[in-house]
Amino acid sequence: MKVETVALEVPSPVEDALSDKATVRQEILSRRDALDPETVQRQSALIAGHLESLGVYQKSAAVLFYLSKKNEVQTDGMIATAIRSGKRVYVPVTGPDEIKVSELPGLDIEFDLGLYGIRQPAQRFLKFVAPGVLDLVILPGVAFDVQGGRIGYGKGYFDRFLGKLATHTVRVGVAYEFQVLETVPQTGMDVAVQKIVTENSILNC
Repeated sequence: MKVETVALEVPSPVEDALSDKATVRQEILSRRDALDPETVQRQSALIAGHLESLGVYQKSAAVLFYLSKKNEVQTDGMIATAIRSGKRVYVPVTGPDEIKVSELPGLDIEFDLGLYGIRQPAQRFLKFVAPGVLDLVILPGVAFDVQGGRIGYGKGYFDRFLGKLATHTVRVGVAYEFQVLETVPQTGMDVAVQKIVTENSILNC
């Protein structure tokens, strides 16, 4: 009798990591989505205070902040404070293939909704600059770990962007405490952060 042999497909380590990322992403986003507005605002204010206490923040002249949406750590207050203190503030503008950097003159301008419903300055307010001008980048994330590993939303935009930064640019993730895990799955394409700021702590990775 002829016995057929079947070649089983064994997932690669990268495939395993991506699958695990999806699980972590789903669990953390579900918990974040359940936060009430008062908690989001209170904890975001605490995170802002810790961020502004950092020496690297105080010394920085050019800072990129993401423009927060939904229950992400809120950045509008951080941006307003940075502009008042004389820092030059920049925001990411997400295109089809990459993130570009635009200077932000203030929060009182007109905004459009770009890809994935992310705010960005309206067309007439866009003023693009090279990523190398940045001293400090404040990053969103779905989850982080104590080594600085980061899980984003799965599109890889920020990982590709971070590879274009100058060597002196410091990468800081901001997150709620429950978003920081002991370890998160990573692939060779992921770029770690150097610090994570939560409502309870400042973690040097």
